[in-house]
Amino acid sequence: MAKHASQTAGIEQQVTASDLVRHFGIWQDRATRAPVYILHRGRPRLVLTSLDVMDALCAPHTSKPVNGSHLKTLLEAVAEMIVLLGPEHNVVGASRGARGYFGDLVENGAPLTGLCAPSDEALHTAVMRVSESGLSETVECRSARFPDRLLAFTINSGPGGSVLQVQDATALEERQHWRDRHESLFRASEAAGGAAAIVNLRGRIDYASPKLASLTGATVEALTAARLVSLVTVGDRSRLGDAFEAAIDQRSPQSLEGSVLVGGAALRRVMIGLAPLLSAGHVVGVTVVMNASEA
Repeated sequence: MAKHASQTAGIEQQVTASDLVRHFGIWQDRATRAPVYILHRGRPRLVLTSLDVMDALCAPHTSKPVNGSHLKTLLEAVAEMIVLLGPEHNVVGASRGARGYFGDLVENGAPLTGLCAPSDEALHTAVMRVSESGLSETVECRSARFPDRLLAFTINSGPGGSVLQVQDATALEERQHWRDRHESLFRASEAAGGAAAIVNLRGRIDYASPKLASLTGATVEALTAARLVSLVTVGDRSRLGDAFEAAIDQRSPQSLEGSVLVGGAALRRVMIGLAPLLSAGHVVGVTVVMNASEA
Protein backbone atom coordinates (compact mmCIF):
# COMPACT_ATOMS: atom_id res chain seq x y z
CA MET A 1 0.00 0.00 0.00
CA ALA A 2 1.57 3.28 -1.06
CA LYS A 3 2.09 5.99 1.48
CA HIS A 4 0.36 9.36 1.24
CA ALA A 5 1.85 12.52 2.69
CA SER A 6 -0.51 14.30 5.07
CA GLN A 7 -1.91 17.61 3.88
CA THR A 8 -1.64 20.98 5.55
CA ALA A 9 -4.28 21.45 8.26
CA GLY A 10 -6.97 24.09 8.12
CA ILE A 11 -6.66 27.54 9.60
CA GLU A 12 -8.97 26.76 12.51
CA GLN A 13 -8.51 23.47 14.33
CA GLN A 14 -10.98 22.46 17.00
CA VAL A 15 -11.71 19.04 18.48
CA THR A 16 -13.78 17.70 21.33
CA ALA A 17 -12.00 15.85 24.12
CA SER A 18 -13.67 12.59 23.10
CA ASP A 19 -12.61 12.94 19.45
CA LEU A 20 -9.07 13.81 20.58
CA VAL A 21 -8.84 10.60 22.62
CA ARG A 22 -10.21 8.47 19.79
CA HIS A 23 -8.04 9.95 17.03
CA PHE A 24 -5.04 11.20 19.00
CA GLY A 25 -2.58 10.25 16.27
CA ILE A 26 -4.31 12.50 13.73
CA TRP A 27 -4.64 15.49 16.07
CA GLN A 28 -1.09 15.09 17.43
CA ASP A 29 0.21 15.33 13.88
CA ARG A 30 -1.85 18.48 13.20
CA ALA A 31 -0.69 20.10 16.44
CA THR A 32 2.88 20.06 15.16
CA ARG A 33 1.78 22.43 12.38
CA ALA A 34 -0.78 24.64 14.15
CA PRO A 35 -2.36 24.74 17.63
CA VAL A 36 -5.37 22.45 18.16
CA TYR A 37 -8.14 23.88 20.34
CA ILE A 38 -9.84 21.34 22.60
CA LEU A 39 -13.51 22.16 23.09
CA HIS A 40 -15.58 21.92 26.25
CA ARG A 41 -19.32 22.42 25.72
CA GLY A 42 -18.61 23.88 22.31
CA ARG A 43 -16.03 26.43 23.50
CA PRO A 44 -12.22 26.29 23.39
CA ARG A 45 -10.83 25.36 26.81
CA LEU A 46 -7.39 23.83 26.26
CA VAL A 47 -4.76 23.96 23.51
CA LEU A 48 -2.59 21.16 22.13
CA THR A 49 0.48 22.59 20.45
CA SER A 50 4.12 21.90 19.67
CA LEU A 51 7.01 22.34 22.07
CA ASP A 52 8.51 25.06 19.86
CA VAL A 53 5.36 27.18 20.12
CA MET A 54 5.17 26.66 23.90
CA ASP A 55 8.83 27.66 24.31
CA ALA A 56 8.15 30.85 22.33
CA LEU A 57 5.03 31.69 24.35
CA CYS A 58 6.65 30.98 27.71
CA ALA A 59 9.90 32.78 27.02
CA PRO A 60 10.50 35.78 29.31
CA HIS A 61 9.18 39.06 27.95
CA THR A 62 11.76 41.61 26.89
CA SER A 63 11.57 45.38 26.87
CA LYS A 64 11.60 45.53 23.08
CA PRO A 65 8.77 47.55 21.52
CA VAL A 66 5.57 45.81 20.49
CA ASN A 67 6.28 46.40 16.82
CA GLY A 68 9.77 44.81 16.97
CA SER A 69 10.82 42.58 14.10
CA HIS A 70 10.68 39.45 16.29
CA LEU A 71 7.02 40.07 17.12
CA LYS A 72 6.14 40.92 13.51
CA THR A 73 7.64 37.61 12.42
CA LEU A 74 5.63 35.72 15.04
CA LEU A 75 2.37 37.45 14.11
CA GLU A 76 2.98 36.73 10.43
CA ALA A 77 3.34 33.03 11.22
CA VAL A 78 0.14 32.77 13.29
CA ALA A 79 -2.93 31.68 11.34
CA GLU A 80 -5.23 32.12 14.36
CA MET A 81 -6.85 35.51 14.95
CA ILE A 82 -4.74 37.46 17.47
CA VAL A 83 -5.06 41.23 18.02
CA LEU A 84 -2.67 43.25 20.19
CA LEU A 85 -3.89 46.41 21.94
CA GLY A 86 -1.77 49.26 23.28
CA PRO A 87 -2.23 51.14 26.57
CA GLU A 88 -4.90 53.35 24.94
CA HIS A 89 -6.78 50.21 23.78
CA ASN A 90 -6.08 50.85 20.11
CA VAL A 91 -4.68 48.19 17.76
CA VAL A 92 -0.88 47.92 17.71
CA GLY A 93 -0.51 44.55 16.01
CA ALA A 94 -2.49 41.73 14.40
CA SER A 95 -1.75 38.21 13.23
CA ARG A 96 -2.04 37.06 9.64
CA GLY A 97 -5.35 35.36 10.48
CA ALA A 98 -6.78 38.49 12.10
CA ARG A 99 -5.77 40.67 9.15
CA GLY A 100 -7.43 38.24 6.75
CA TYR A 101 -10.71 38.38 8.68
CA PHE A 102 -10.88 42.01 9.85
CA GLY A 103 -8.94 43.77 7.06
CA ASP A 104 -8.26 47.45 7.75
CA LEU A 105 -10.18 47.20 11.05
CA VAL A 106 -6.94 45.91 12.61
CA GLU A 107 -4.54 48.36 11.01
CA ASN A 108 -2.14 49.92 13.52
CA GLY A 109 -3.92 52.70 15.39
CA ALA A 110 -7.42 51.41 14.61
CA PRO A 111 -9.88 51.78 17.50
CA LEU A 112 -11.00 48.78 19.54
CA THR A 113 -14.63 49.68 18.89
CA GLY A 114 -14.24 48.75 15.21
CA LEU A 115 -13.90 45.04 16.00
CA CYS A 116 -17.56 44.65 16.99
CA ALA A 117 -20.92 45.82 15.71
CA PRO A 118 -21.42 49.55 16.45
CA SER A 119 -24.10 48.97 19.09
CA ASP A 120 -22.08 46.34 20.99
CA GLU A 121 -19.99 47.77 23.84
CA ALA A 122 -19.31 44.48 25.66
CA LEU A 123 -15.78 44.10 24.28
CA HIS A 124 -14.64 47.60 25.26
CA THR A 125 -16.06 47.18 28.77
CA ALA A 126 -14.38 43.78 29.19
CA VAL A 127 -10.99 45.10 28.00
CA MET A 128 -11.22 47.88 30.59
CA ARG A 129 -11.94 45.32 33.34
CA VAL A 130 -9.04 43.08 32.29
CA SER A 131 -6.68 46.07 32.18
CA GLU A 132 -7.60 46.95 35.75
CA SER A 133 -7.75 43.45 37.25
CA GLY A 134 -5.23 41.51 35.17
CA LEU A 135 -7.71 38.60 35.07
CA SER A 136 -8.61 37.01 31.74
CA GLU A 137 -12.15 37.20 30.40
CA THR A 138 -14.07 35.86 27.40
CA VAL A 139 -16.96 37.81 25.89
CA GLU A 140 -19.10 37.36 22.79
CA CYS A 141 -19.92 40.24 20.43
CA ARG A 142 -21.56 40.65 17.05
CA SER A 143 -19.08 40.78 14.19
CA ALA A 144 -18.61 44.19 12.60
CA ARG A 145 -18.19 42.59 9.15
CA PHE A 146 -20.79 39.82 9.49
CA PRO A 147 -23.56 40.99 11.88
CA ASP A 148 -25.30 37.60 11.77
CA ARG A 149 -22.29 35.93 13.41
CA LEU A 150 -20.92 36.03 16.96
CA LEU A 151 -17.24 36.42 17.76
CA ALA A 152 -15.73 35.13 21.01
CA PHE A 153 -12.94 37.37 22.34
CA THR A 154 -10.60 35.94 24.99
CA ILE A 155 -8.88 38.92 26.60
CA ASN A 156 -5.56 38.64 28.43
CA SER A 157 -3.53 41.40 30.02
CA GLY A 158 -0.21 41.86 28.24
CA PRO A 159 2.88 44.03 28.66
CA GLY A 160 1.74 47.57 27.94
CA GLY A 161 -1.73 46.57 26.75
CA SER A 162 -3.97 43.60 26.03
CA VAL A 163 -3.96 40.49 23.85
CA LEU A 164 -7.19 39.42 22.15
CA GLN A 165 -7.65 35.88 20.88
CA VAL A 166 -10.64 35.78 18.53
CA GLN A 167 -12.81 32.80 17.53
CA ASP A 168 -15.92 32.65 15.35
CA ALA A 169 -18.36 31.46 18.03
CA THR A 170 -21.08 30.79 15.47
CA ALA A 171 -18.72 28.55 13.50
CA LEU A 172 -17.81 26.68 16.69
CA GLU A 173 -21.47 25.97 17.38
CA GLU A 174 -22.01 24.85 13.79
CA ARG A 175 -19.02 22.52 13.95
CA GLN A 176 -20.14 21.08 17.28
CA HIS A 177 -23.59 20.42 15.82
CA TRP A 178 -21.95 18.69 12.85
CA ARG A 179 -19.78 16.55 15.16
CA ASP A 180 -22.78 15.61 17.31
CA ARG A 181 -24.70 14.61 14.20
CA HIS A 182 -21.88 12.42 12.91
CA GLU A 183 -21.33 10.92 16.36
CA SER A 184 -24.98 9.90 16.37
CA LEU A 185 -24.68 8.35 12.91
CA PHE A 186 -21.53 6.52 13.98
CA ARG A 187 -23.26 5.08 17.05
CA ALA A 188 -26.31 4.08 15.02
CA SER A 189 -24.04 2.19 12.61
CA GLU A 190 -22.49 0.34 15.54
CA ALA A 191 -25.93 -0.46 16.95
CA ALA A 192 -26.86 -2.02 13.60
CA GLY A 193 -23.82 -4.30 13.78
CA GLY A 194 -21.25 -2.16 12.00
CA ALA A 195 -17.67 -2.56 13.24
CA ALA A 196 -15.87 0.73 12.66
CA ALA A 197 -12.30 1.99 12.47
CA ILE A 198 -10.49 5.23 11.63
CA VAL A 199 -7.37 4.49 9.58
CA ASN A 200 -4.55 6.98 8.98
CA LEU A 201 -2.92 7.62 5.63
CA ARG A 202 -0.22 5.07 6.39
CA GLY A 203 -2.87 2.36 6.52
CA ARG A 204 -2.72 1.86 10.29
CA ILE A 205 -5.70 1.96 12.62
CA ASP A 206 -5.93 5.07 14.84
CA TYR A 207 -9.30 4.15 16.35
CA ALA A 208 -11.07 0.79 16.62
CA SER A 209 -14.63 0.46 17.92
CA PRO A 210 -15.57 -2.19 20.49
CA LYS A 211 -17.61 -3.88 17.74
CA LEU A 212 -14.45 -4.35 15.67
CA ALA A 213 -12.73 -5.93 18.66
CA SER A 214 -15.69 -8.28 19.08
CA LEU A 215 -15.70 -9.15 15.37
CA THR A 216 -11.97 -9.93 15.14
CA GLY A 217 -11.43 -11.37 18.62
CA ALA A 218 -8.61 -8.90 19.22
CA THR A 219 -8.52 -6.24 21.93
CA VAL A 220 -8.99 -2.57 21.09
CA GLU A 221 -5.42 -1.99 22.27
CA ALA A 222 -4.08 -4.65 19.90
CA LEU A 223 -6.07 -3.24 16.98
CA THR A 224 -4.82 0.31 17.52
CA ALA A 225 -1.79 0.88 15.26
CA ALA A 226 -2.35 -2.46 13.49
CA ARG A 227 -2.44 -2.39 9.71
CA LEU A 228 -5.95 -2.44 8.25
CA VAL A 229 -5.10 -5.14 5.71
CA SER A 230 -3.89 -7.45 8.49
CA LEU A 231 -7.52 -7.93 9.56
CA VAL A 232 -8.46 -9.85 6.40
CA THR A 233 -7.19 -13.02 4.75
CA VAL A 234 -4.08 -12.92 2.59
CA GLY A 235 -6.18 -13.35 -0.56
CA ASP A 236 -8.28 -10.27 0.25
CA ARG A 237 -5.45 -7.93 1.29
CA SER A 238 -4.61 -6.70 -2.20
CA ARG A 239 -8.25 -5.83 -2.95
CA LEU A 240 -8.67 -4.07 0.41
CA GLY A 241 -5.44 -2.14 -0.18
CA ASP A 242 -6.66 -1.05 -3.63
CA ALA A 243 -10.01 0.09 -2.17
CA PHE A 244 -8.18 2.02 0.55
CA GLU A 245 -6.02 3.80 -2.02
CA ALA A 246 -9.03 4.55 -4.22
CA ALA A 247 -10.93 6.10 -1.29
CA ILE A 248 -8.00 8.50 -0.79
CA ASP A 249 -7.07 9.22 -4.41
CA GLN A 250 -10.63 9.47 -5.79
CA ARG A 251 -12.13 10.94 -2.60
CA SER A 252 -15.09 8.64 -2.97
CA PRO A 253 -16.61 5.75 -0.96
CA GLN A 254 -15.53 2.21 -1.83
CA SER A 255 -16.94 -1.20 -0.92
CA LEU A 256 -15.94 -4.82 -1.20
CA GLU A 257 -16.72 -8.20 0.32
CA GLY A 258 -14.01 -10.16 2.11
CA SER A 259 -13.15 -12.49 4.94
CA VAL A 260 -12.02 -11.22 8.33
CA LEU A 261 -9.69 -13.29 10.47
CA VAL A 262 -11.35 -14.11 13.80
CA GLY A 263 -8.92 -14.92 16.57
CA GLY A 264 -6.19 -15.19 13.95
CA ALA A 265 -7.61 -18.39 12.46
CA ALA A 266 -11.39 -18.65 11.84
CA LEU A 267 -12.97 -16.68 8.99
CA ARG A 268 -16.03 -14.42 8.92
CA ARG A 269 -17.45 -12.99 5.71
CA VAL A 270 -18.03 -9.24 5.90
CA MET A 271 -19.06 -6.35 3.70
CA ILE A 272 -16.48 -3.58 3.99
CA GLY A 273 -17.25 0.09 3.32
CA LEU A 274 -14.54 2.76 3.11
CA ALA A 275 -14.94 6.54 2.91
CA PRO A 276 -12.35 9.34 2.93
CA LEU A 277 -12.05 11.35 6.13
CA LEU A 278 -11.73 15.03 5.22
CA SER A 279 -10.48 18.03 7.20
CA ALA A 280 -10.40 21.53 5.71
CA GLY A 281 -10.83 19.99 2.27
CA HIS A 282 -7.90 17.58 2.62
CA VAL A 283 -8.01 13.79 3.06
CA VAL A 284 -6.51 12.97 6.48
CA GLY A 285 -7.58 9.33 6.79
CA VAL A 286 -10.21 6.76 5.91
CA THR A 287 -13.28 5.63 7.86
CA VAL A 288 -13.92 1.90 7.57
CA VAL A 289 -17.09 0.01 8.53
CA MET A 290 -17.44 -3.78 8.42
CA ASN A 291 -20.82 -5.51 8.56
CA ALA A 292 -20.63 -9.24 9.24
CA SER A 293 -22.83 -11.73 7.43
CA GLU A 294 -25.33 -13.54 9.63
CA ALA A 295 -24.48 -16.84 7.96
